[in-house]
This record gives sequence, structure tokens and C-alpha cells, in this order.
Amino acid sequence: MRYGIKTLFFIFTLIALAGCSRLPSIRKAKMQTIAFYNLENLYDTEANTRNMDYTPTGAKQWTEERYQTKLDNLARVIATIGSKDGPAIIGLTEVENKKVIEDLLHTAPLRNKDYQIIHYESEDPLGLDVALLYKEKYFEPTAHKSIRIDYNESNYSSKDILQVKGSLMGDPVTIYVNHWPSDGGNERRGTRRKRAAATTLRKAIDAQLATDPDANIIVMGDFDEEPRSSVLEKTLKATGSPNPSQKKSLFNTFYMAFVNGQGSFQKNSDPIMFDQIMISKSFLNGENLELVRGSPTIHKPDFIKYTFGKYKETPRSTFNGYTYIGGYSNHFPVYIKVQKVR
Repeated sequence: MRYGIKTLFFIFTLIALAGCSRLPSIRKAKMQTIAFYNLENLYDTEANTRNMDYTPTGAKQWTEERYQTKLDNLARVIATIGSKDGPAIIGLTEVENKKVIEDLLHTAPLRNKDYQIIHYESEDPLGLDVALLYKEKYFEPTAHKSIRIDYNESNYSSKDILQVKGSLMGDPVTIYVNHWPSDGGNERRGTRRKRAAATTLRKAIDAQLATDPDANIIVMGDFDEEPRSSVLEKTLKATGSPNPSQKKSLFNTFYMAFVNGQGSFQKNSDPIMFDQIMISKSFLNGENLELVRGSPTIHKPDFIKYTFGKYKETPRSTFNGYTYIGGYSNHFPVYIKVQKVR
């Protein structure tokens, strides 16, 4: 159940904060979009021993034509996120390698967007990774690394956490791109693995806050957990409370979307809020970089949804099982906007 006393408390807190905060000056402030998108199995057509379905002769008959269609479809989505120029920064997941990202950026919708790539290969069993795209005129990276998650489990690995430090519109910021393991039919094991990921991420964040309590931190990803889960609220310390005095906790910008019954993913006919963006409380104090009020959005234009039938209003994916649909992804992208106020 999504509603109750705790929910009403968060709603009241958000309204109170909004009432006390300064209205954003759209004309004077520099504003940019920060996004995240699960691309759903973006493989090239070459043989991949970790997933042979995605080859021309594989079970999904993953031909060059189908690959190019998916690239064009995804590029069209990314180019429309936030504004006509697309996001300044976008985290990606489920990309096979750097080549598929380069192919994505060579499509017509993104060819002139001047995106740069940060990507590391991980030990994911399906050969899929996370990555970050950014525009140099808005974001200037200074350091980046791939953080391995210790699951304390033999013969198991998953996607690493991508940490990127840099300067966004002249102010220092650290971005973490995540894709945590799914339950895979075993909820207890899945929760244990996600707790390991949350612990690893929290340790990195705590190390930063210990040296700079006002650090600008953005955490994005597909967490395979909804905002009210114990893993997110207690282990990662990401909540729906925007109280700026609680500097160690993160503010989950998609908590209210979850409370309102929205989702970035569909499961058993229900919207699920798996894809989220969280921020440090420094984005709420009205100094330097600031979250734009009301900006957290699930990007779901009509052209990426089923518009009628059983799956109406849900993401139109590339496949339904092994049946080729020719759509986009089984996730909607999410985004926030931040502005430079000083």
C-alpha cells in the first residue's frame, strides 16, 4: 500500500519546503537536464558468448536491420528528453560495449549533439554494462572509475557502479550510475545482492561526505527496488524527506512519483518505479546548483508507448518474449533538471 500517515507526512514536508524555497528564475538561471535510461539489451549483431540469442542466427534473429531500428528508436527518445537539445548528462544501462554507444551516437537524432562517452567493461553475466553520456560544454569530467561490488558470493558478478567526478556548469559534482541485480526468481537472494550494491555505494558516498559535507552528488540507475524499500531507505539512506539538515541522507526525487502510483517499468500490469535519480541535500539549499522544483519526470511520450489494448500506456519494447515488436525499451527514461543559481 502506497498511502498512509508516512506518505502524508512526506507530502506535507515537500509542500512546506516548496513554499519556503525561492522560486527558480528561469530567465536568469542556467538550467540543464540530467537523465537515466535503461536501453534494454542493446547488443550489436556480433557473436556474444554471454547471450547468443542476439545474433542473426540466434533465437531472436538479431539482424543488422533490427539493430539499426533499435538504435534509431532509442536515439529518437534520448533526443527528446527534457528539451529539444536532449539532456546535458544521461546515464545508460544494458549496453553491450562502447561500440553500440558509438553506433547510437552516429544516428541522425544524436549525430550533432556532441555527446562524449564514459564506459567500462564489467563482469556482468549477460555482458551488459552501464555508461555515461555528457556534453562537454556543460559537464567537464575530471576523474572516473568503475567500482566493483563485493557480493561475497562465489561465481557471481554483475554490473559495476560507474563513478564520474567533474564540473557541471562550473560547480563540482559526482555522479554514480547504477544497475542493481534483479531477483531472478529468488527474492531473498536478490535482496541480499542489492543490499551489497547499496552498501558499496553508501560507502563511497560516506567517504565523500566525510571530506566535503556539502558535496554535490547525483545517484541514478535501475535499482530493481521501489523508493520505499528497506534497501533504498535504510541501507542506501535515500528517502523522500527533503529536509536539508539531514545532510548524510539522499533525497529521492522520484519518491512522489512512486507515491502517486507512477512507474518507469511495468510488472504484472502494475507500474513499478525501478528507475530513479537521487541527490545530496546540497541541491536543496538554494546555493550554486539547485534542483528545479517540479522537474523530476518520467519521460513517456506517446510514440514510445502502447496506445491501445492490454498493454496501453506501458513501454513498447523491442521484443515480447521472442516475438519481435520493433519498439524501444521496456523502461521509460527518467530525468530531473538542475539550475545554476549563483
